[in-house]
Amino acid sequence: MRLSCIIPDFKDPLLIPTIDSLLENSELGDDLEIIAVIDGYEPDFELKPNPRVKYIKLEQNGGMRNAINVGVSHAKGEFLMRTDEHCMFGKGYDRILTET
Repeated sequence: MRLSCIIPDFKDPLLIPTIDSLLENSELGDDLEIIAVIDGYEPDFELKPNPRVKYIKLEQNGGMRNAINVGVSHAKGEFLMRTDEHCMFGKGYDRILTET
């Protein structure tokens, strides 16, 4: 695994579009893993299954720092990336990050 992307999430409806942008613009293929940490709530949107995406649901809201730390503890990548749940990415962002 080359890159692990951690997304701490608390009730942001743009989580899925952010994950879609990460997947669609990735050039690393299976060397990218996305870890979305659902921080103490039940989403009212569908969490799309994908082998490169891991959803971790926390029972209680522990705050952003806790969600990030939980995500990092599950990460397998050589490199770590943390992003907000309302971001979009350009083509090859993951290759650029891991090469530089």
